[in-house]
Amino acid sequence: MDILAICGSPRKHMTTHSVLQAVLDGAGRSHEIIWPAFMKIGHCISCQACKYKTPGKCWQDDDMTAALEKMFEAKALIIASPTYFGNVPGPLKNFIDRSVPTCHTGKGETYLAAEGHGTRPFKGQPAFIIAVSGGADHEKAAANIRLVLDYYEYAVVGEFAEGMGGVVVTKEEFPDIYSELFALGKKFCQAIS
Repeated sequence: MDILAICGSPRKHMTTHSVLQAVLDGAGRSHEIIWPAFMKIGHCISCQACKYKTPGKCWQDDDMTAALEKMFEAKALIIASPTYFGNVPGPLKNFIDRSVPTCHTGKGETYLAAEGHGTRPFKGQPAFIIAVSGGADHEKAAANIRLVLDYYEYAVVGEFAEGMGGVVVTKEEFPDIYSELFALGKKFCQAIS
C-alpha cells in the first residue's frame, strides 16, 4: 500500500469522502481508507505505558493496533476531515491521540524539539491535508491537522481546505472541482518515492 488515507468523517459518501476520493483518483497509487468513526478505538489515558512498559505498544487491544501497522506500511499519509467547531471530529482526534505509540518504537531519528518525545519513524514521508466545512473554520481544522503532521515530522506536500457547503464532488456533477482535486492528487503522487 502506497497511501494510507484517514477519513475523519462519520458520514460515508458525503463531502469529505468525495474530496478525498478525487485526490486518491489523481494520485493513482495503491491505497486504503480507514474510518476512525467506525472503528473500536479506546481513549488515550496518558498512562505512558507505550513509552515505559511496552515500548511502541498500547495496552489497549483494539482497532488501533492494526491501524498503527498500516501507518508503518504506508509510504504516504492523507488526513481528511470535516470541520467541527474549528477542529476535527472526536473519533479522528481520538485516533490521533492513540497514534503516540509510534514515537516509542525506536524507529527513526530522535525527536530533537523536546526531550523524551521518542523518535520519528515517519520523518520526511509525504502527507496531504484535507479539511472541508459547511462554510467556515476549515482553515482552523487544517491548521490542527498540520500541527499533528509537523509533530510527527511528515513532509506536508499538499493541502485542500475549503468551505464546500455540503457538495458531494463527482467528475460528472462538479467537473471543475474534481479536476482541481485530481491535479492535487497527481502532484501528491510525485512526492511519493
